[in-house]
Amino acid sequence: MKDLPGIASLWFLCGLAAATVAHRLFRDRRLAEPLAPALATWPFAMRPFLGPARIICGLLGNRLPSRYGAWVTRRLEKADLHPGLDASQWTSLCGSIAIAGVFAAWILTYLFRTPATLPVLVFSAAAWLGCERWLSRRIRDCERHIVRDLPPYLDLFTVCVEAGSTLTAAARFIVEQAPEGPLRNYFDRVLREVRSGRNRAQAFVRVADAYGVECLSALASALAHAEAAGMSIGQVLRTQAEQRSAERFVRAERQAMQAPVKMLGPLIFCIFPCTFIILAVPIAHRLMEAFRT
Repeated sequence: MKDLPGIASLWFLCGLAAATVAHRLFRDRRLAEPLAPALATWPFAMRPFLGPARIICGLLGNRLPSRYGAWVTRRLEKADLHPGLDASQWTSLCGSIAIAGVFAAWILTYLFRTPATLPVLVFSAAAWLGCERWLSRRIRDCERHIVRDLPPYLDLFTVCVEAGSTLTAAARFIVEQAPEGPLRNYFDRVLREVRSGRNRAQAFVRVADAYGVECLSALASALAHAEAAGMSIGQVLRTQAEQRSAERFVRAERQAMQAPVKMLGPLIFCIFPCTFIILAVPIAHRLMEAFRT
């Protein structure tokens, strides 16, 4: 009975905070729609935090520092998540996961009766760094997919241009026919830049700079130089396709040469011990029988 005033005060503060959050959510139009559709393809462990991320995003608004927001936007562009996902939404998602890590640390410290300061800091930092690690891995995967799939895309692009299509029509054909992936999204962003009034060469260069992949930057620079000098676009595209195919063949040879070195670990720690056991057990059994007789 002595704790009733404290409990009542706690419930009153919780209700007041819930009413404030509901009022902010009702006023903020950004939360009328869910977060980016790209989140549906994210890991299943992140999806339960989308609801709290919407709340934090509404409370956060556009209050991120400009330099931090530009840095996060740059990373989201490289991961092929922007413009569907902006810096405030990503920060809100990371914040909701970090808050969940704080609650988990509090529960563990309460169960084991240990000080809560260090576990709270460790769990929250680990949750935030886990989100950043996932984003970095997605950036590497996008770059690998672009480098691997660019030669066939360039072959199709070259055929369309040499058949009489313009760069815009060829990019539109690729967007309509190609499967979902970073390269398809690249050409889709180029088309949107062209529709917004930007020059075709400038659109290729700008989107390539956003992705930050060397082969896309080389392609965009070659197209910009060809349009400025009046060269044949088809010949430039064919040269780029041959060069990208040669680079992919060189990478395949390099990986094939690295395969024997990578196989040494499984051979030494897995296959050789099993082979020795299979050979040694019958010999040891016969020696034991010989010593007994």
